[in-house]
Amino acid sequence: MANYILCIGEMLIDFIPDMPNSVGVGGTPCYHPHPGGAPANVAVAIARLGGAARFIGKISQDGFGQMLVQVLIDNHVDTLYIRTTDHALTTLAMVTLSANGQRQFTFYREGTADTRLEVGDLDWNAWQDTAICHAGSVSLSVEPARSATLAAIAYTRQLGKIVSFDVNIRPALWSSEEDMRVVIRDVIEHCDVLKFSAEEISFLAEDVDMPAEHPDIQQLKTLGAALLAQGPRLVIITLGAEGAFLMTAHEQVEVYATPVQAVDTTGAGDAFMGAILNGLVEQGCSTPADLSQLSEDELRNLGSFANRVAGLSCTRFGGISSLPFINEV
Repeated sequence: MANYILCIGEMLIDFIPDMPNSVGVGGTPCYHPHPGGAPANVAVAIARLGGAARFIGKISQDGFGQMLVQVLIDNHVDTLYIRTTDHALTTLAMVTLSANGQRQFTFYREGTADTRLEVGDLDWNAWQDTAICHAGSVSLSVEPARSATLAAIAYTRQLGKIVSFDVNIRPALWSSEEDMRVVIRDVIEHCDVLKFSAEEISFLAEDVDMPAEHPDIQQLKTLGAALLAQGPRLVIITLGAEGAFLMTAHEQVEVYATPVQAVDTTGAGDAFMGAILNGLVEQGCSTPADLSQLSEDELRNLGSFANRVAGLSCTRFGGISSLPFINEV
């Protein structure tokens, strides 16, 4: 029986100016649609690395939505438990890129399909052959998707399986910063794998004495220990071009990234996360207790491989379109 990694949440279209020399009327840049959405990116990353991935979310039956479902099918992601609607449109995100490939998002997401996933849309049969359930904070930002995501997390814990959570902060999607902090902190206490980026350190380090930018390794260890004490078994901090830091209650490792010429970092964190989760399943991790037993070498191998996957994704445009296949890695 396959050990699926179930990814729940949003799938959307990123509009990216991926051809700098291509301009429209009046010299404005041309934007090109790229299928994306963090949980969907992670699912495809897993599938392209040879893992068993499943996606759960609500997708519009509009033209973009049909494109999104087909992309998952083409990438061998299990779509059996997706729900569709003809009463809402697909979320769109306009992406602005800087010279080094860093990006900013402008979302068009009012009442769109992914926000309308309900608890009643969930088929619990999807969990029976699942080892890990992965979610991010975007689907927690509005109801009813918030309740559906929290129900999925609760059911995963009830089964004794692994909950993975990517902080993935997008303040513009929340009604208030206070609401965002309360919900995300609650989920952190109920997840087993916690991943966040260097840009999100200040959000999680309010109670830890450390700088918001360029913390040293000892400060990362302090933050990691504080977060592990809240519930997670494995804490992962991605540090962009500097690599990543992985920590359990017993081991901690710092892994360095291979330098690449980045053109677009959209989806790099999801590529990294997909590689981590797939690696955990390949190593036989299926319960929270398994995470606590990871050795230093196992953590280092996980992080180093995930860095290579993420680095390759940065050399290409888009979210899903940038994700490498196992033979490329």
